[in-house]
Amino acid sequence: MYKFCLIFFFIFFGGEAFADEFEVIGSSLRFNNGRVCLLDKIPRYAIESYDKGAVMVSETGYVMKQELLHCQTGRAVHVLSIPSNVGVLSDINISKGIYVALDFVAVEPFLYLATVAHIGSSRNLVSIKGAYVKGKKPGELRKFAFGGSGDAGTSIISPDGRFVAPDGQMDCSTDAYPGVWDIQKGRRVMATDDACTVLFK
Repeated sequence: MYKFCLIFFFIFFGGEAFADEFEVIGSSLRFNNGRVCLLDKIPRYAIESYDKGAVMVSETGYVMKQELLHCQTGRAVHVLSIPSNVGVLSDINISKGIYVALDFVAVEPFLYLATVAHIGSSRNLVSIKGAYVKGKKPGELRKFAFGGSGDAGTSIISPDGRFVAPDGQMDCSTDAYPGVWDIQKGRRVMATDDACTVLFK
């Protein structure tokens, strides 16, 4: 969905990005300590997931952090991928098997819809406002799209895999949008600032 928009975005707004611990060097990632790991696909950037279990390296690609920690000279680390039709990988929780992808549906301003799915699947686990719902018309979905950068690492999945902040804002107030979602219950979370922050610790 919206493949043309995805291509447009990364041609005109793409480029290498850097995480706190990794640097992209050709087909490899270099740790701050100088350790270099070769990948079997060329990374566009290196952004660590919120749970620190993976490093996102492209619109759909990621590598397991454990694989990088134990990489060997001359042996390429395999780049795994989410389905190509859900948008840009924005966060992934390896231990809970869940990822978030953002697909933008408008460019002036940039607006996004989120897919929260199990790793290996493209079926959205939520169908609340701000989520991509298969079968609904694009015009209808755009009414509930949300703003933000849409970059890899924008979204946040809680360590227990139950909650997600699609735009990266841990805001559970009544006027927040898209707010924080409870994946299990399929609804927004309403809570105080302190209680909301605790969900992601």
